[in-house]
Amino acid sequence: MIRIEEVRFSARLDRGSLILGGEPHVVHCHYYNHFLQTSIEDADGIYPAESVLVGTAQEIGHSQFRNLFQEKGLRDESARKALVEAVYTALGMGKISLEKVRAGRGEITTPYEHYAYTYAVTFPPRPKGKRGVAYFSQGYLAGAIEAIYDLPLGSMGSRQTACLTQGDPYVRWEFFRLDQPLPLQPSVGEGQFQTASLPQPQDTRVPFQPIRDAVLGLPLNPDPETGLIEAFDVVLTRLPGNYYSLISERHYQHMLSAVGPDVAPLVLDMLIESGHVCAFNTLGGIMSSAEWDAVVRPYLDMPEDWLYGIIAIMPAIGWGIVEPLRRPSPEGWRVALHNWYESTAIASLPNDHALTHSPFAEGILNGILALVYKAGIHEKKLTFDGALYKSLFQTGRAYESKFLQSRLQGDTADMVEANVLH
Repeated sequence: MIRIEEVRFSARLDRGSLILGGEPHVVHCHYYNHFLQTSIEDADGIYPAESVLVGTAQEIGHSQFRNLFQEKGLRDESARKALVEAVYTALGMGKISLEKVRAGRGEITTPYEHYAYTYAVTFPPRPKGKRGVAYFSQGYLAGAIEAIYDLPLGSMGSRQTACLTQGDPYVRWEFFRLDQPLPLQPSVGEGQFQTASLPQPQDTRVPFQPIRDAVLGLPLNPDPETGLIEAFDVVLTRLPGNYYSLISERHYQHMLSAVGPDVAPLVLDMLIESGHVCAFNTLGGIMSSAEWDAVVRPYLDMPEDWLYGIIAIMPAIGWGIVEPLRRPSPEGWRVALHNWYESTAIASLPNDHALTHSPFAEGILNGILALVYKAGIHEKKLTFDGALYKSLFQTGRAYESKFLQSRLQGDTADMVEANVLH
C-alpha cells in the first residue's frame, strides 16, 4: 500500500518549480479553478470545449504516470493503482478507488472530488441540462488507466455519469476502450524551462530565501477523510501547471478559429480576469493568513514590502521566479518572470501557439497591486467577498499590465509592467 506521505514533490529551486513524475505542479485555489474552467466550458456551443478540458488532462495523466511507474519500477497492477490513488489525493483532488477498474475498463465513484465538491458548496446550483464539472479528473484518470495497463495515449474513452452539482450523492465516471484512438499529444513535461537565481532586493528587509523555504516546508496536507486541501480560507490543489497553461492556449486557438480575430480581446480579457481571481482569492488569502503573519509580517515595514513578500512565495508554489526590476509604487511596477509556468508550457508546444504572452501573469500583477494600493490590505483586515472583488476589478480596474518582452514572441525572458489607470 502506497501512502500519500510517500508522494513527494521535488522542489527545483533554480526554476521555481515543483516536479512530480516529470510534470511541474502549481498551487491554485478553487475559485481560480472554477473561473477558468467555467469560462472555457461556456464556449461549448462554439466549439467542443469538453475535448480541451478532458483531453489535456488525459495527456498529462498518461505521461505523468508512465514516468512515475518507470521511476519507481512498478509493474504490478495493484501497486500502480495504489500510486494513482495516492497521487490523486496528494494533488488535493479528493479520494478515489480504482477497485472497479479492470483491464482498462470500469468505473470510479467518489463523494469527494475537488471541482464537484467545491462547486456544490460555493456556487448556486448548475442549470438543468449542464453536465457535471469534474472534467480534469475524468481526463487525468483516463490517462492514468492507460498508463496502468501500458496502453497508448488516447486509447481510453470516458464519460461523467453523476455529479454532486446535479444533486447526486457522488461523482462517477465510466472508462472504456475506443476503436479509434483520440488525437492526443504527449505532455510537454518540464518543457523549455529556465533557470535563475532567487533575487534579494536591497531596498527591503523582506528575506526572499527564508520565506520561500518556509513556504516550501508547509505541509498542505489533504484532509484524511475527503482528500481535499483546505488552507488560507480556500480549497487548494497542486495540479500540473501544464494543464492550466494548455487549456488556456487551446481555448484561445479554438475561439480564434471558430469566431475570428475580433474575439481575441474578449478571450484575453477573460484570461486576465482569471489572474485577478487568483490574486484576490489565493494570494489575498495567503496575505491574510496566520502563516503569513508568522513568516512574512515581521519584515513588513511599508506597503511595498507586502508586494515583495508575496512574490517571494511564488517560487514555493511552483509559479517560477519573479525578479523586481524597480521598486513598486502606487503608480505601478515592472518585473521579470523567469520560468513562469504558463510561458514555459506554451513555448514548449511542438506546433505554433496563439498566445503571445501570459495573460494570467498580467492579471496577477494587476491584482496584487490593487490589493495593496487600492484595497489597503497592509492597513486593515479585508473581507474577501463579492463586494470587495467587484470594487477592485469589475467597477473600474486600478491597474493595467503589458508585456515589454515575451518568451512567446522569441525574447529570452518575460518582462511585464503594470501601470495605474487614472
